[in-house]
Amino acid sequence: MTTTQGGGPTDPVTVTVIGHGSQVLPTVGLFVGGGLPVRVVTARPAVEQLLAPYPGVRVDVIPSYAQPPADALAPPFILALDRAEDLHQVQAWLPPSVARFHTGSRQVRGLLPLLAGPQAERDRLLARWETLRRVDRLVAMARGARRAVVLMYADPDPDAIGAALALAQILRLGGCEIAVRFTGEVRRYQNKLLLKYLRRRISRLREGELAEADLVAVVDAQPGFWRDDAPKADIVIDHHPVRDDTRAAYTDLRPGYGSTSTILTEYLQAAGLAIPKAVATALLYGLTTDTDDLRRHAGQADIRAYDLLHGRVDRPFLDRLQKAQIPPRLLDAIAWGISHRVVYRDLMLIHFGEIGTPDTLVQVADLVLLTCGINVAVCAGIIGRGDERRLVVVFRGDGYHMDVGRRAKDAFADLGSAGGHKTMGRAEVPIAALPAAESVPLLVDNLFRRMAPERRRRLVRTLVEHLAAPRPPDPDTYELEG
Repeated sequence: MTTTQGGGPTDPVTVTVIGHGSQVLPTVGLFVGGGLPVRVVTARPAVEQLLAPYPGVRVDVIPSYAQPPADALAPPFILALDRAEDLHQVQAWLPPSVARFHTGSRQVRGLLPLLAGPQAERDRLLARWETLRRVDRLVAMARGARRAVVLMYADPDPDAIGAALALAQILRLGGCEIAVRFTGEVRRYQNKLLLKYLRRRISRLREGELAEADLVAVVDAQPGFWRDDAPKADIVIDHHPVRDDTRAAYTDLRPGYGSTSTILTEYLQAAGLAIPKAVATALLYGLTTDTDDLRRHAGQADIRAYDLLHGRVDRPFLDRLQKAQIPPRLLDAIAWGISHRVVYRDLMLIHFGEIGTPDTLVQVADLVLLTCGINVAVCAGIIGRGDERRLVVVFRGDGYHMDVGRRAKDAFADLGSAGGHKTMGRAEVPIAALPAAESVPLLVDNLFRRMAPERRRRLVRTLVEHLAAPRPPDPDTYELEG
């Protein structure tokens, strides 16, 4: 007994197989194995004997394929016929239905392929074998190590956290001790909440810890992201644009993917490894935040990973994360930024001056990009103290009117680190003791090189006036309670 979409009972689907080709037996076995009733119509009496051992199979022998059987047939119809003449004859008398399939590998007009076909199956297997080869290599590297560090860059985002947990799960198969670390400070509310939920030993990298490790893996980043003391990585897995200086014994760099969590999900799936609920939750949250719920820079691999993960996650916790997107004290910074915006054509620019966390720039850029007529949002601010001070510029775009990752690189790569994707970009420029007001021409002159000089000067004056306005409260003082 099966049920309809509305919940009422109905008879189970009977699969109608017509023919006598080499695919009749495997096709019948496919459905009988799933407990479905099968009716076979054939012009070869020998087929009835071949199918005698199969339970739940009715076989009707007809004189030829030119005429249908006496009683009506019901879809779906599967034609297991090799000769084109037989196919055409059966199609001529089949009842009207779009549920018509054929078992062959070639295309037949009016019929849908029942299975993907040998070439598609070969491609699928080859892709899985390549992924398994990668997993084997990672485990072998872990097997030869005593202690491994899985490293995330700076303030880790959900994608880095999910990918790090999944990679740690794989490396543990090699029997070595695993430490998951980040090099900055966790500032964003959701990231703190995620780490607290995971209840795993994920903490800031301690001095000397990398020197003690004999295996270092970098996820959702590349060693060149670190301006100083770049880690000597043995493993690099990332979805950001490939840097020319990225070198490691093992690399898996896929800028065509929407998230690094997608790559690690493929590893776990291909190897048949169980994905714990907490890990699945972190992976899915990382995937959806980096792709804006599959709306930004998402491909087929990201969609497949989403399909695999979404039924395995802690849904109430994910709902909690999504309902608490902005810490209350960050609202003041957002309000200040919106009231001190500058719009040039379809680009909105905000310079916050000194700020406590670059996450302010990220959240405001994501928000103002929703403005009608705005296709690019650029938010800048100064982070750090003393020699560590740097101008951080965050880009967000619709991915259609401008490649903001390329815009960031063209504008600032000669001054610091810069790059990104079509929809997301970031630049960090060391400025040391440069006053905040003097960072404005640095920002404007490099961002708007084609703008008329007089217009650039007016833009600089406006932004400098904005920096002199009363400052918003520092959202970096917000701490997760409990």
